[in-house]
Amino acid sequence: MKRRSKRNICLAISLVAILLLLLCEIFGFSSLFGESIDSDTAFALDMIATRALGGTAFLAMLINLGYKVLDPFKSPFWKSIVFAIPAFVIAINNFPFSQVLKGEAYVTKEWWAVALLLLECMCVGFFEEMAFRGVVFLGFLKRDPENRLWAFVSIAISSVIFGLVHLINIFESSPLAVLMQIGYSALIGAMCAVVLMKSANIWLCVVVHGLFNFCGAVIPRCGGGEIWDTFTVVLTVIVSVAVAAWFVFVFIKGKFDKIKDVYK
Repeated sequence: MKRRSKRNICLAISLVAILLLLLCEIFGFSSLFGESIDSDTAFALDMIATRALGGTAFLAMLINLGYKVLDPFKSPFWKSIVFAIPAFVIAINNFPFSQVLKGEAYVTKEWWAVALLLLECMCVGFFEEMAFRGVVFLGFLKRDPENRLWAFVSIAISSVIFGLVHLINIFESSPLAVLMQIGYSALIGAMCAVVLMKSANIWLCVVVHGLFNFCGAVIPRCGGGEIWDTFTVVLTVIVSVAVAAWFVFVFIKGKFDKIKDVYK
């Protein structure tokens, strides 16, 4: 009875969240504020509302499935933080430090607009990590979580799916830009999947994902100028290759002691 009650509550939360999400998509959450806000703020508010609701729906699914990845301070917490440092480096490196220091890229909007963007990016990370790492990746991995080959297949499938979902942006951007977004989204997804396997803490993935989006969006959305220069390109290539090599090495040689406990 207790298990059935929990399942019913999770189902109700998911359905309510999805219904509210659809209402926000149709009418726009920002419409509640009338014409008192500008278009950029309206866009951010709509993204925050829909992604928070979508993430809540998938969070309820994860609770119902019983996957033990939702404890934000799961022990050993600090070891997991240390392991995730290269992922945070990738996220932070998405900010064009060189161009900002030279004054060729800049932030012009007020602090609250930057804070709103940060909240938006975290909500996007929340939604996408709960869906693609939480439900999709762990759903595939469940078949044989201690089999390294099957773990690789699960990472590959879930990451490719995550990348291809970004095809929807073809209506708003150039084909080349969308193709690049599909590629780096799949790679970020694979990195977050390894972090999740090692830490059994999906909130680390949410923060890495949200921070990556924020660092890449803060200049285009809250400022202006030229983002890329030779130094930024070279640094990005070096950091990306080094971190990718690290995660590949860890995946091949590392121990994933916690993953077997996720499904208990």
